[in-house]
Amino acid sequence: MYEVCKLSDETACIHLEMVFKSFLLVACLLVSATKASPFYLTQQYVEEFEHGLDELKQLSKTYEYHQADFLPENYSEKQTETDTEEFDFIVIGSGDSGAVIASRLSEIPEWKVLVLEAGVAETKFTQVPAVQTHLETTPYDWWHTTVSQNKSCLGMEENKCAIHAGKSLGGNSATNDMLYTRGNHKDYDIWADLGLDGWCWNDVLPYFKKIEDAHMHDLDRKYHNLGGPLHLEHFQHESGIAQNIFDGGHELGIKTVDYNGEHQLGLGIPQAITKKGRRNSVSEAYLIPADKRKNLVVRPLSQVVKIVISPHTKEAYAVKYIHDGHLYVVKAAKEIILAAGAINTPQLLLLSEVQELDPRKTWNISRSPPVADLKVGHNLKDHIAFVGLNFVFNETAKEVHEGEDSVVDYLKNAKGPLTTAGAEVLGFLKTEISKDKSDYPDVELLITMDLYNKGSRRRCTTPSGPRWKARPASPSPWCCCTPSPPESSPCTTKTPSTTPLINPNYLEDEENHDVDTLLAGIHKALKLAHTESLQKLGIHLNHNQVPGCEHEDVDAYWKCAIRHLSVSLRGVSGTARMGRETDKAAVVDHQLRVHGVHKLRVADASVIPVSISGHLTAPTIMIGEKAADLIKEHWK
Repeated sequence: MYEVCKLSDETACIHLEMVFKSFLLVACLLVSATKASPFYLTQQYVEEFEHGLDELKQLSKTYEYHQADFLPENYSEKQTETDTEEFDFIVIGSGDSGAVIASRLSEIPEWKVLVLEAGVAETKFTQVPAVQTHLETTPYDWWHTTVSQNKSCLGMEENKCAIHAGKSLGGNSATNDMLYTRGNHKDYDIWADLGLDGWCWNDVLPYFKKIEDAHMHDLDRKYHNLGGPLHLEHFQHESGIAQNIFDGGHELGIKTVDYNGEHQLGLGIPQAITKKGRRNSVSEAYLIPADKRKNLVVRPLSQVVKIVISPHTKEAYAVKYIHDGHLYVVKAAKEIILAAGAINTPQLLLLSEVQELDPRKTWNISRSPPVADLKVGHNLKDHIAFVGLNFVFNETAKEVHEGEDSVVDYLKNAKGPLTTAGAEVLGFLKTEISKDKSDYPDVELLITMDLYNKGSRRRCTTPSGPRWKARPASPSPWCCCTPSPPESSPCTTKTPSTTPLINPNYLEDEENHDVDTLLAGIHKALKLAHTESLQKLGIHLNHNQVPGCEHEDVDAYWKCAIRHLSVSLRGVSGTARMGRETDKAAVVDHQLRVHGVHKLRVADASVIPVSISGHLTAPTIMIGEKAADLIKEHWK
């Protein structure tokens, strides 16, 4: 049961936030139009759909986010509370793991499950893959940014990098690049080596397979599945250069692989979380099929401000949240599951007095010590991406049109440039500087075509200083990614209305290993571009140099550019780390239970103890599936 907006009934979308009113009105009109004749589709319907996309793009250019907007005036924790309810389970967040957990728990008819989500529902427009970057500056994003960095983000406004996180039903899966990567087998075996029983590769592989409804022709079928909730396919449009890239890789001894199969090293066609050319978020895959269950309540536009924990029994028993300007309290008879993401989860734990004991503070009747002394917000890991490699082709196989032809192709055939976020090839590589003796990657190479993002406003990723020269019409950004260093300052927060302070200390490791790794990745990409197979296309590097780095020699230039143009790639994890009770950095145990607090679990990317070699959507969904089984096993 969905309150405010019933997801399977598109006409109900008109009841969402006022900022979406005109935008969603078009969406609802279009749903009715899809049932009309093909002739009607190519006239009024196509025009209205184009108008809806333009509305979204315009919203992305003008919208400004303020953390305190959801709070009523004169908010305080002593504000009168409204309508205390009780559910068996309360899930905070409907993102990559939260939606999964809620759906799975509600399979038990006698269990009442509540999902609290701060954001709104998706629309037919946000499900268009090509508008992905436009979503980053709309109400569908949390608008997190780092504090000013000393040795990174130097080309960004105020030396701050954006950290994108989805704010809607479906969370990140409703706004990200739709890339499905599990990571390397070794990642999970490292978790097991830390004493985390049940998390080695052989333990988690069945959950990855359980997730999937994989419809790609080039898979290693031993490692994939059909019939799961999450539809996977290749993007339904490509520019025609992928085979040249694979051939170029073969010239360098780089294999073409199913990077979610037995071997990860190599290049592959991106495996996308889309269904018939449309984004297939976890909301679509898990929540909508559960829509008719009377024991499941999904409450959008509900911002959690605190988990209530008894200081005497150390038991989490209620949640406070804001909805429509009112403060509500809802009780949990069995458990509270926190799945708000790797930034918002530690923020809520801190606001709920689960935090590291500060010996500098004094505690008295009016100021109680933390209910649990845990390193919440520490151990932040991220994937950082260098986005300064732009290539131009003298000839591209397919010209891109953004007009009526593309809209008709998308709506009628589920094909064309609107069905992709631009990713052409994705690969995991091991550079020459890697000291690992196994087939373990240290960089990712993501090759994209800039298809539909002209005019998008990339928050905190616009170079500061002198205006750059205009880019050619068809650049191909090649992205080299690597995990960030292990040391970072903790995420901190003061009140629900305060934006979390995030200091990841990107590229500040003393040995400069991260910069050297990215540089090695750049050299790999340049070698690939110079292969005979790619030179056939007339590929050459876009020579718009990074301001401030122009006078450096070749390697020094790239190192300077790396510090200017490396950004977060939605890879934040580890801020409520999973570990044994003897692990002083751990926040949760191997069953995701918060150490020292009863009836409270954390189940999202924040529990990841060691960073994953890949994008985090698939691992986080896997965590949700495993968490649901752990909870069922405990309570049944």
